[in-house]
Amino acid sequence: MKQGLVRVGSLLAILIGSWGCGAPRIVGKATLANGSAAPGAAVPAPGVTVNFINLAGAIEESVLSVETDAKGEYKSPELTPGKFAVEAMLPGHVIGKTTIVLGKHGSKKALFALKAIGEAQGKSVNESESENIPTPGEVKIGPPR
Repeated sequence: MKQGLVRVGSLLAILIGSWGCGAPRIVGKATLANGSAAPGAAVPAPGVTVNFINLAGAIEESVLSVETDAKGEYKSPELTPGKFAVEAMLPGHVIGKTTIVLGKHGSKKALFALKAIGEAQGKSVNESESENIPTPGEVKIGPPR
């Protein structure tokens, strides 16, 4: 009887000790930064590609990617402990970047607010000919909004 209690106690200790100690992951959310939105009103960014780059490994072997869901949320696959560069990319937006150091257990958060790339007005072919511009219709990229 006493041995049975010791086994049950040992099993309980192992289960309780490992509670919340999952494999290391990076989790977070990507939102769209909108200057006209009310403060604190985040617009989810679905379809954002989030790259996890292990800074200690060879680039060919250490890049993993996921996509954000309809709520703009993502969760990395299980990662090895170490230092990771995390990048969030959405066409037409500035790339979000951060660095995360993962331990052996648990998860870390990386949140991104992606800003749209501003575009300046181009010139029509007639305007460019009259102003002698060599590349009509050229799009000029402005700073992030």
